[in-house]
Amino acid sequence: MEDLKILDYEESMLNEMMQLFYDTVHTVNARDYRKEQLNSWAPLHTDKRFWQQRLKKNICKVAFINEVMVGFTELEDGHVDTMYVHKDFQRKKVAANLIDEILQIAEERNYRVLTTEASITAKPFFEAYGFRVTQVKKKLFNGKDFTNFKMIKDLSLC
Repeated sequence: MEDLKILDYEESMLNEMMQLFYDTVHTVNARDYRKEQLNSWAPLHTDKRFWQQRLKKNICKVAFINEVMVGFTELEDGHVDTMYVHKDFQRKKVAANLIDEILQIAEERNYRVLTTEASITAKPFFEAYGFRVTQVKKKLFNGKDFTNFKMIKDLSLC
């Protein structure tokens, strides 16, 4: 892979992360969700204060290739809360490197399991990394219905 670096989140990265989030949801996830769902999930004007607070309290790793932000992920007490990869860097092992980083942190912290709530789009990725579906969830988010998958990975099997 080109010069991939994974760094800890810094507040100066927020604007670029919000653009990556918006672009990823509205392009990559567009094959699995309706336009009104995408707009609800990633509105044009995102609540930056909400994101600042969550990114400060969680473990957040940000991937760069040749100084370009290409993805980010969050870990909150054993829960993989986000995993977004730049629309132009899909299938280039960015998510694989980010999940490897999360797995390393989980091992260092002696977590027994990791959980996530994967989108329809992300489900195959997490399955490839040993997560299994424990529940298909229907939930209302910002007034729109969504299907996602509660998933778990037993780290004692690694």
